[in-house]
Amino acid sequence: MGSSTISLGLGLGGGKSATSSGTAGGGGTPFTNQYSVSFDGTDDYITIPHNSVFNITGSITISAWFKLDSNTKYMSFLTKRASGAIAFQFYNTLTGGGFDGNLRFAPGDGSAYAGSSQIPTGSWNHGAIVVDNNSYTFYLNGSADGTGSLTLNTTNSADLTIGRLGDTANYGDGKVDEVAIFNSALSSSDITAIYNSGAPADISSLSPVGWWRMGDNDGGTGTTITDQGSGGNNGTLTNGPTFSTTVPS
Repeated sequence: MGSSTISLGLGLGGGKSATSSGTAGGGGTPFTNQYSVSFDGTDDYITIPHNSVFNITGSITISAWFKLDSNTKYMSFLTKRASGAIAFQFYNTLTGGGFDGNLRFAPGDGSAYAGSSQIPTGSWNHGAIVVDNNSYTFYLNGSADGTGSLTLNTTNSADLTIGRLGDTANYGDGKVDEVAIFNSALSSSDITAIYNSGAPADISSLSPVGWWRMGDNDGGTGTTITDQGSGGNNGTLTNGPTFSTTVPS
């Protein structure tokens, strides 16, 4: 898969089975994180219908937790495949082809940008990108991880996918948790609060337009991932991804 591909992704890796809780970014009540979603790398993914709330042409922040196994290629968090597609993803260092095992982002014009650090496999990580006034900053585990300039284009009407690169046959293998999109440029302190020393926290005070908790509001059963953001775009488990009690903590 070339560097011009478009997808949004969260980390993978081997975490422990646990119940995680933390306080909200910006202050709030404790909450419990019990579930993530696991992808087999063969054909399963989450699909989220397009909604005009995602036609974000100004500032945007994308946040996700991911756990990538050491023998897998990459994880795609949120992807839009159409004219002006957008992608956020993580590549394993073992894949070759110029991919260095870092966060990557495609803004929708055929270009791609990468974070500075190699991301460890086999453990949970938090990745984020903030785009504001045509400049971007990557964040890895609460700290800035590279900046630069880009032009954002998210006005296409393609559906979002998690765990699959849009409508391609490229599927991620690993676990994803707490994926969120904001139509604002969060501050570095906001990102630090979301990271919360490695334990996901309540982010409702930061007003996400999309927030998929990967089972925690659905009892870890069924095929629906309820959107806890303001957009009301529920996700659907497609081709059999499963709920897991292995979560960042």
